[in-house]
Amino acid sequence: MNVPNVVTLSRLVLTVPVFLAIQAGAWKLALLFFALGALTDYLDGLLARKLSQVTNLGKVIDQIVDKVFVNSTLIALIPFVPAWLVAFIVARDTLVSAVRILAAGKGTIVQANVYGKVKTVVQMALIVAVLLFRSLAVSAIVVEAILIYLCAFFTMLSAIVYLYQNRKMLGG
Repeated sequence: MNVPNVVTLSRLVLTVPVFLAIQAGAWKLALLFFALGALTDYLDGLLARKLSQVTNLGKVIDQIVDKVFVNSTLIALIPFVPAWLVAFIVARDTLVSAVRILAAGKGTIVQANVYGKVKTVVQMALIVAVLLFRSLAVSAIVVEAILIYLCAFFTMLSAIVYLYQNRKMLGG
């Protein structure tokens, strides 16, 4: 296991303390753990490229760990994040994972595209905003609403683009 993959797996480990901190209402601690996890999302790719350690395993586990880390946090944040959005994101991620499994069965590793990366950044921004506003005990309904609808938009856009780009895997 190379260094970038260990960094990726550290994000998976951080999922538990983020979730538990949210459940306990320890907003600052949740924000700290989430920020560390989000930093590893940037760091693992950077290290993989700098150390010339980009692997198919790394490409796959990074995407899986991202989904577990972000989706678990969003689930923990219901009702601060609407359940309909969380369900929409989980459905999109399940669909994308199904395409990846079909592709893997044909010997192809499907990488994330720029739209999926933007979706993840916007989702992380929403999570950071919710945790930050709760830890500061301030209300920022407008900011949160904008981020919620941006998440919905980029979740839909990334799903459409992803399915179009990989339509041959679906027999289309």
